This record gives sequence, C-alpha cells and structure tokens, in this order.
Amino acid sequence: MMLDAMRDSQHILIEGIGGIGGVIAAELIRAGLQPTLITSNPAITDAIRRNGLCLHTPDYSENVPAEVFTSLDEVPAGRVYDAAYLVMKANGVIEAAAATLPHLKPDGYVVSFQNGLVEDAIAKVIDRSRILSVSVAFGSNMEAPGVYRRTTSRNMLYIGELDGRITPRLQALGHTLEHVVPVTLSTNITGILWGKLMWNCAVSGLCALAGWTLGELVATETGQILFLHIYTEVIDTAAAQGITLEAAVVDYQPFYLDAQLDSTAQAAQRQIVADLAIPYSDVKPSSLQSLERGRQTETAFLNGYVVEQAQAAGISVPVNAAVTRMIGEIEAGTRHIDPANLDELKLLVR
Repeated sequence: MMLDAMRDSQHILIEGIGGIGGVIAAELIRAGLQPTLITSNPAITDAIRRNGLCLHTPDYSENVPAEVFTSLDEVPAGRVYDAAYLVMKANGVIEAAAATLPHLKPDGYVVSFQNGLVEDAIAKVIDRSRILSVSVAFGSNMEAPGVYRRTTSRNMLYIGELDGRITPRLQALGHTLEHVVPVTLSTNITGILWGKLMWNCAVSGLCALAGWTLGELVATETGQILFLHIYTEVIDTAAAQGITLEAAVVDYQPFYLDAQLDSTAQAAQRQIVADLAIPYSDVKPSSLQSLERGRQTETAFLNGYVVEQAQAAGISVPVNAAVTRMIGEIEAGTRHIDPANLDELKLLVR
C-alpha cells in the first residue's frame, strides 16, 4: 500500500520523447499518471500538443494527451519533481542531467535509460546516490513526430540501484514502470548493462559501418565473425574490470571465441549468430539512423567506452577500437557508410 501511494503521488519528468521515451510517457499517462514531458525537438512538441502521443501497439492504438515543453526553462516556476527519467541519447545526457538538477526535490533522483554505461558521466554533475539505472529490453520507434510504435515482441525493463540494494524508491520505480512492460529489480544492474553493452557494440557499430540492418549483417560470414570478435573483446574487458556479467537481450556465452574450436565448431558458432537475428532481422540500429541523418552517434559511449575500460585494464580490443575510429571518420565526413568497411575490419582478426 505504501509503495502504491509513493508511486501514484510521484511527480515525474520525462526528458527525451523519442521512440522509447514516447512509449513510456504514453503508457504512464494511460495508467493515470501525469508526467511532464521535455523534448528538444519543436516538431515533436507541436505534434503532441495538437494530437497527443499517438501510440500503436499490437493490441491497441490510442492518442494520449500530454503536457509537453521544448525546454526545462518553460516548466512553470517552482515546480519540482521526485524523479526525472533521462531517455535522450547518451551524447546529451551530461548536459541534461546538469540542467535537471535544479528541478528535483531534495530527495529526487534521475533514472538513466541510455544505451551503454553513462552513470559515471552523469555522476560528474549529480551525486551517484541519486542515480538509478534501467536496461531497456523492448523495441520501439517514432514513425513521425509524436507517433510511436512498439517493434519487438520481447518486452522487459531491468532496473537497479548502482550499489545493488533493493530500496523503497527502486520498488516504487518498478511499480510505476510496470505500467509500460514487465520489470525486473536487479541487484547487479551494472552486470546487466554490460550484458546489453556487448550487443549494442556489435550490432550498432557494425550495422552503422556497413549501412545494413541486423539481418543483412549476420547473413554474411564477415558480419558473423566480427560480431563474435566484438562480443569476445567486451567479455574480456568486463572480466578484467571485475564485472559479473548477466545476460541482457541474449545470452552472451555462446558468442565467446575459443581458439581451441575446430572448423566445424566455428561454423556452428557463426550459425548461432545468424539464427539470433531472426526476430530482429529488419531492425536498423539507431547509430545507422543517426549517421544517415548527419547526426552524431552514441559510439563513444558504446565501443569507445569499451576501449577506455580495456586500456585502463591493460588489455587490447582492436576491433572495438577500429569501429570507434571508423565511425568517427564517418561523422567527420572522411569516410562513407559502406559494406567494404567490414572487409577492412576483418583484416584485424586474421
């Protein structure tokens, strides 16, 4: 009863009303909550003010009215929040966290929904004790400003305190987010975030370089081999940093390269990668979408983060390092999106 009261009385700020943020906002409003929405895109603000959040799921479609602003500066003076959900891309999370701090109650907290591990970055501007983390295991996209659709059948959120405790505020957050999808409270959210990190490093990085969907990537032997090498580098880095990995998105263990495997076993391992993509074959990762729109990717917080952590541990991660460099070159306009980029990468693993 106390948790229900805490949940239902919370004042929630949701920042970043893209594919994930829009779905979360719409479902919470459908459940009777009244979050305040912030999007830096005026077109999204205008669309939501005209038509509400237009939500499409396999079971229903609904237009949900919402309070939305284009900037925190537009929020009515004196209004403060119990929780701020940071659902923007990782590139903007530090600036967003700093701007959010004055809008939180003294015991208010932020919730990170980003790909990668951004908690250390957020902790530069907000005390770590006020940060909760979420690993998102459901897919959605924004088809047009203010129009949202769920795109995957697997639906789950993993949430946790950075110190692993199961606290009343974590339980309250879980109760709230259950309105969106099933929620698992984790005592090892860092391990889960690393588990998802390896998926994002492999899928987002390689698809962005080649200009392919996930299905197109893993239909090629080169894509399969590079996928396995990236996974292996991330697993080795996590081990070197003392991280206890937990499966997120998929079980990571079948993708660890073992030099002792014979050619038949190696082919079987590559086939596991190919089969993996069947439910996600049409997925175009956000990093590729960003490059196609001329925007910065989150690669620095994905493959780049692995490179930083590996260097700190004194180990080498050549494929992740090359992916980080090559995507940086695409962002700078000195390299093109092209499947030939993967052939160049493959030279590193022969």
